[in-house]
Amino acid sequence: MKSTNPFDDSPRGSSGGGAGTNPFSDDNNEDETIPNADVSFATSTLKNHNNTTAALNTASMSHTSGSIVEPSSIMAGGPSESAWQDLGDLPYRRVHLYSNISWGCTTISHKNKTQFKDKEQQQQFQPGQSSQHSNNSEEEEMNEERFGLSWYPKSYVDAVRSHQNVSGDASEVARLLSTTTTTLVAGCPNGGPIAAVTIPLLSSGISGSSASAGGGKGIMGSSGFGSKTTIRIMNNAGSILAKIPFPPPKHELMDLSTTSSTAVLQHRGPGDILTIGFTSRCVLVVVLRDSLTLCYDLSGKSVLPPFFALKFNSGNHHTASPSRGGQVKLSGTELLEARVYEGGCAVLGVDMNSSIVELLDEHDDPAYADGMDISSRRIVPKSSAFSSSSSSSSDHDPTRGDDSPFFLAPPPHYAIVTPLPTAMFSRSKHLSFGCIAVLPRQYSPSGRPELFLSTSDGSVVVAEANPSTSPNNGLTDVDCRSRINDGGGMGSSSAPIISMAFAPNGRFLACFTSNSVLTVVSTTFESKVLEFNTSSGSSSPPRSMAWCGEDSVVLHWKNLGVLLVGPYGDWLRFPYGEDDEMGTAAMTGSRVHGDSEVYLVQEMDCCRVLTSNVVELLQRVPPGTADLLRIGSIEPGALLLDASDAFDSGSSNADEAARSLTAREGLLSEAILDCLIAAVGEFDVRVQKRMLRAASYGLHFACKDETYRNKNPGRPSHEAVAFVRASRKLRVLNAIRRQGIGFAMTSAQYDAVMPKGVVARLMAAGRPSLAASISEYLKLGRRVRDYARAMKASAFVTSPPESNMTDSQIAEEAIRIIQGKEKGGKKAQDEEEDSLSSPPSSGMYASVALAAHRSGRKGVADLLIMLEESPEDKVHALLTIGAYADAAAVAAKARDSNLIYTTISAYEGGLPNNEEGKSLYFSGIINKFPTEAVNMFTSYYCRLGTLAVGDANPAVNIFLRRQKHTEAGLMIAKKALLVESMEGNKREQQKIEMLKDASKIFDVGGKDCAFQKACVDEQIQLMAEQEQLRLAYGSNEVAPPSSSVTSTIMSILKHGAVDQRSAHKLNADAERIAKKFKVPEKRLWHVKVRAFSESGQWAVLRNFCDSRAKPPIGIKPFALAVIKGKQGEAEIMHYVGLMQDKTDADDRYDLLCEAGLWKKALEEAVKQGDGRKIVNVRSLCNNPDIQRLCDKYI
Repeated sequence: MKSTNPFDDSPRGSSGGGAGTNPFSDDNNEDETIPNADVSFATSTLKNHNNTTAALNTASMSHTSGSIVEPSSIMAGGPSESAWQDLGDLPYRRVHLYSNISWGCTTISHKNKTQFKDKEQQQQFQPGQSSQHSNNSEEEEMNEERFGLSWYPKSYVDAVRSHQNVSGDASEVARLLSTTTTTLVAGCPNGGPIAAVTIPLLSSGISGSSASAGGGKGIMGSSGFGSKTTIRIMNNAGSILAKIPFPPPKHELMDLSTTSSTAVLQHRGPGDILTIGFTSRCVLVVVLRDSLTLCYDLSGKSVLPPFFALKFNSGNHHTASPSRGGQVKLSGTELLEARVYEGGCAVLGVDMNSSIVELLDEHDDPAYADGMDISSRRIVPKSSAFSSSSSSSSDHDPTRGDDSPFFLAPPPHYAIVTPLPTAMFSRSKHLSFGCIAVLPRQYSPSGRPELFLSTSDGSVVVAEANPSTSPNNGLTDVDCRSRINDGGGMGSSSAPIISMAFAPNGRFLACFTSNSVLTVVSTTFESKVLEFNTSSGSSSPPRSMAWCGEDSVVLHWKNLGVLLVGPYGDWLRFPYGEDDEMGTAAMTGSRVHGDSEVYLVQEMDCCRVLTSNVVELLQRVPPGTADLLRIGSIEPGALLLDASDAFDSGSSNADEAARSLTAREGLLSEAILDCLIAAVGEFDVRVQKRMLRAASYGLHFACKDETYRNKNPGRPSHEAVAFVRASRKLRVLNAIRRQGIGFAMTSAQYDAVMPKGVVARLMAAGRPSLAASISEYLKLGRRVRDYARAMKASAFVTSPPESNMTDSQIAEEAIRIIQGKEKGGKKAQDEEEDSLSSPPSSGMYASVALAAHRSGRKGVADLLIMLEESPEDKVHALLTIGAYADAAAVAAKARDSNLIYTTISAYEGGLPNNEEGKSLYFSGIINKFPTEAVNMFTSYYCRLGTLAVGDANPAVNIFLRRQKHTEAGLMIAKKALLVESMEGNKREQQKIEMLKDASKIFDVGGKDCAFQKACVDEQIQLMAEQEQLRLAYGSNEVAPPSSSVTSTIMSILKHGAVDQRSAHKLNADAERIAKKFKVPEKRLWHVKVRAFSESGQWAVLRNFCDSRAKPPIGIKPFALAVIKGKQGEAEIMHYVGLMQDKTDADDRYDLLCEAGLWKKALEEAVKQGDGRKIVNVRSLCNNPDIQRLCDKYI
């Protein structure tokens, strides 16, 4: 461990540390495949060096309509080695990107405004996102006072001044304000925007009333800060992109998906904010002290409903707390710490419970969300959920959004909240947790994020995000006490870790312990890379700790500056403070605030440092740049750079030095690529041009070499393609780094997010014009270019209107922008070429139309939406603007049932939930929607009405409105027969009432419904007769409910076997019902035969048969009934004997065979002289005697 005091202010270089392999670096420099690109720029400028120099100057284009512009000045940390500082054997540099920053600037000077050629360009460079925001910005700033990155209510600042008798000293006022407030600052990864919010400290001094009275030693406390604050999203140059009021206004809460969002947020104040941070998808996460989590995009729009990261529990003693207004606010578990990481956030409660929140979007694989832990919850916007079952339950958490899965497609944003059983582990091990850090899922062995928790006994517990399927609930104590707490032999032991940070590559973890020791270990805790003691400078923990790339750790102490610690204990100190700020001010001309604010933003290849008026980068000098610019370097790139500089200075040795690189094959190519790699890693445009000029100088010699030209005959060389790509990359980087855009992106970050990601970030930050220009310049995919142009057109239609432009003219200009043919643009062509151009991608016109509608230009929206060719996008746009009938017409024309159903559902959701809304719902669909939609609507409710638990009233309502009385009556009649919810008389009475309603509907239908009306009326009469019979005989069996006429008669006759005394009366009732309902005589006789035989009334059956000499149905049904009743031979022969007609011969034979009387059947066959019947008897009978008789007769 190094003994040198890193906080000694005496001049010094970096401390010791031997050379050797850097354990922090990940050397994986694979050659990247270079695609075939348009290299006309490169090849046309290699003929002579003078033309090449002129072409290089065009790498920064002059400002045109939305084109890429070279920044007027880029602050550089020095192009030469003298400006570097060595951390052991690694050179580092301090790059000044933006200086003299006035954080929160919302206006542009008049000089810049005059450069805009149209109002769309002016809209592009306006920091605000809406006209309403621009109108309110001046009023907001009048009520606030700014000190660097901190904003305070003006009344609060005035009270501090008056209380402490401080008037004009801004430094003293800022110092006093910092004692009662704190400013949370977060940076979006990869050089993105910055978010800042000032909040009061909960443990601040006296109240506002006592402070205003004077006489106390304390200053105004948090109660005087006010009940509101503002979260500001700014670019790195200080321009505001969005302002988010906290707590949000009620009219904004109404747009959230949960109805109780107002109750959740309206009683919270600035002091409830615990932490803020950005994810890698540019989502701003705000975590409150009770685990309530808010998510916003760069425009300040909420992308998810508020939800509790630690699940709401009504039985928890932390669930309710009094608000400042004396009311009780809904809250969750109080948090000990929250950490926002690139994939979401993680929280740790005071009860040692914890959870991980993963923020995903539509670009993530839905299968990943489907594989979440069984204890996890899914948070999606209400509009993206296809089921409302979870929201209708009584115990539903009102702030958790919707847990239902997405069946069709994932929503634009959603979250997965996974609770971790850390509280159970804490109780079982008798320990507590201190700080947390999250290992992103791309570096985790399980493929899901892992939560690292420091313990009170000096160890670390790793919690996996799938506790239900992992051993030990996914919790592992890595037992790193011996590695982290050995203290370097200083006798320290079991010092708990108070701060942790993962390296950008996920391979190492930096731990800072309570005894002021910084330890870097591998993520697996198998090896310790570094141990560095900082107790000689400060016994307090650093205010922030982050990684500077993958090689060093950055720590910041107030009034002590920033300490950069390397892999072998080497260190560099950057004294950010008053002295350093004064030096920076002298160099850059910036103004100074006495009490400097310093905030660290960890990046993948550097560390962004934010102060009150400067944005800087602490960065390891890229190896390519170090090889080129190090004094005395003999690398090929350095030799080529020296030769190019000599040529520019007119030295005669330039040609000889360049030709020396061609002596060995491949050396010149390596030198050219080295110059290009170094160029893209620089921030100073002059240094970029110098290195590009050197690469071009090398290409000049390469093209003259015949061997080099013969490598790829007829095709551009690898070096030429790399030259063009590097030039384009630099133009894009310089364009997004300029003051008006404010993206502090490095070359490595550009490669990480890729060009499409750069375009997406620009559009999210409200720079659609530049995004469209970059997408066209880099020749990105058609979908990307079309979307960028659509966003540019959206910015145009939402900009303040000009007095002389009509809706038609605005729509025409928007169409030209979408098609890439705006006035003065490169794509302006003649009419013939325009007619042959391909149409924009689907959804472009619809998105611009929606933007026009939101800005109040309905005429422009109507004109643009007519041009949309995609039915799906057109339908959704029409639904958004409330044109439901038009949307249904488009869906019907496309013959898409899903779109039709979506339209109907959206129309229902847009109406009030009362009787008037229901009436408008049915009448609107029937009268305004197309036939296909009405038919589908009808079919849906008909199917729903036929279900036992369904409601038939909607379907009946639809049929009546369509004048279809037959269908309406039948729907009620069918539903009446399905009534099963009640028992006994109540159920039958309900059926009768429903059938009466059906009869009334049939009556309205007139002659067309006469038959149906008669049937329903007879059914009502039958049910009345059945009720009378049940009452008369005191049994439900005599006439079961819902039975038919035939079944009723049969039940009456069967009941005679039970109640023999009433048999005569029962027969009379059966005759009466048969006569009343006009039952045919033959059917009645068949019913009686079946009823008597099934109930065993054989005597009654014989008397019934004998009641007529010749029954209307004949004797055979009686005989068959006796045979099926398994009666004796005598009973069977009684009925067979009655069949003496010649026409009954075959029936007698069949009945004897059916009864198994084979001898009599044989006699009947012999009597008839039918040999086939004899053979049939022989084949069916198994009696040998009968078979011999059959053989005899055969």
